[in-house]
Amino acid sequence: MSHPANQPPAENRQLLDEVNRVGSWFHARKTRPIWARKVEREQTVATLEGTERVAAGDFLCRGEAGDVWPQSAEGLEARYVATAEVDADGWRRYEPRADAPGVCAAQVNHPFSVQSDRGRLAGKAGDYVVKDYRDKDVDYPQDVWIVDQELFRATYQAVDD
Repeated sequence: MSHPANQPPAENRQLLDEVNRVGSWFHARKTRPIWARKVEREQTVATLEGTERVAAGDFLCRGEAGDVWPQSAEGLEARYVATAEVDADGWRRYEPRADAPGVCAAQVNHPFSVQSDRGRLAGKAGDYVVKDYRDKDVDYPQDVWIVDQELFRATYQAVDD
C-alpha cells in the first residue's frame, strides 16, 4: 500500500500530529549488531509489533533478543556492514555503519499503532515510533515503524546534534 507524498495513512496522521506537536523527536543511532538473511520467496513474519510482509529479495533481520523484522536490501546496506561471520542457519552478522545517519525516535506514553507498507504495527505504552533520520524535517514520512522500549534502550544511543 503506497500513499501520496506527505500523505501518511490516516491512522498514522493522529500519532504523527501528536509527536510533532510535542516536539519529542530525537536523533539516535543503532549501536548493536544484527543478523540477517535474504528471503527467496515472499512470506509473512510475526514481529514484536505485528505481522509484516517480507518480499522476495528483502532481508529478514534478527536482533540480539531474537526479535525479527523485515528490511529491504537497500535499507540494510545503508544502515549496516556485512561481516564474514555466518551462523549454521545462514544468518550473517551485520555491524551498524559508523556513517549511517540514524533515526529520529519519539517515545509514546500510550498504546498506539502505525500502518506501514509491510503491515499494521502495534506499540505498547513506552515504545518508540521511529522514522529515518533523512526524514527529520518531514512531518508525515512514508516510512515509520515501532521499536519496543527495552530493545530501543539496549540497541540505540541518542546522538547530540
